[in-house]
Amino acid sequence: MTADFDLHPPMHDHSHGTGGRTALLLVLGSSPMIEGIPAFFAASRFGIGLLVLMAILFAASTIATYVVMSVYSAAWLQRANLGSLERYGEVISGLLIAVVGVVFGIATVW
Repeated sequence: MTADFDLHPPMHDHSHGTGGRTALLLVLGSSPMIEGIPAFFAASRFGIGLLVLMAILFAASTIATYVVMSVYSAAWLQRANLGSLERYGEVISGLLIAVVGVVFGIATVW
């Protein structure tokens, strides 16, 4: 039996179900708070008051960061001259979204 096993090893032909785990990782990884989850777990032993305070501070800092970055980005874009991108920007962004959709659609089939 050993000689036959060495000459003809079994085929590895079953598929691994990683689609759900990959989707969960992408959802959690895209969250701006993923790095703070361990801090919440560590602070949970000090009571609900600290958790609420941490949640408020993290939310306020995230919102403030997005607002500041959006305002400065919009101000920069008002001054920038992007040439043909200004004319075809909607088409380019639509194509990019379609390509991402196709790639993720193909990835979920595998």
